[in-house]
Amino acid sequence: MDVTDMEQVIETFGPLVLRIARSRMSTAVDAEEVFQEVFVTYTKRQPVFEDEMRARAWFAKTTIHHCRKLWRSIGRHGMDSLDVIPEALSEDDFYIEDPSYVDLRNALSSLPDKYRRPVELFYFADLSAEDTAKVLKISPNAVRTRLTRARQMLREMMASDT
Repeated sequence: MDVTDMEQVIETFGPLVLRIARSRMSTAVDAEEVFQEVFVTYTKRQPVFEDEMRARAWFAKTTIHHCRKLWRSIGRHGMDSLDVIPEALSEDDFYIEDPSYVDLRNALSSLPDKYRRPVELFYFADLSAEDTAKVLKISPNAVRTRLTRARQMLREMMASDT
């Protein structure tokens, strides 16, 4: 897949990048920073993908990498965020008022990487279990097991919050 039109790339993969960034970052400003960094990286590297699945996997992995990089930077400088004023993670006001969304996001961010990464790729990047397995270099059965365990952990975390 050779995508050269930046508008098309952002239209196609922007929602994926933003969903992952919003799920991992604590503020909308930080998520937008990650979004920009991912597309700057894309522009600099100009990767060529064999198919859309590989492109989605690249954007998902690159987004996760930039989220980690930003978290390390935030931690190193002793800031809570790049922006002093916390904001909701969605432009939609529904999420501001819905505490269950915030609880779920917090529970998801507290999952160990071993379980969080399959959840992000499967649910946020819309990859199949087989494609998620290829990205993570594990078997599809391991992906399904980790998804099951992650859902159970999330249920327990959400139940303990009530």
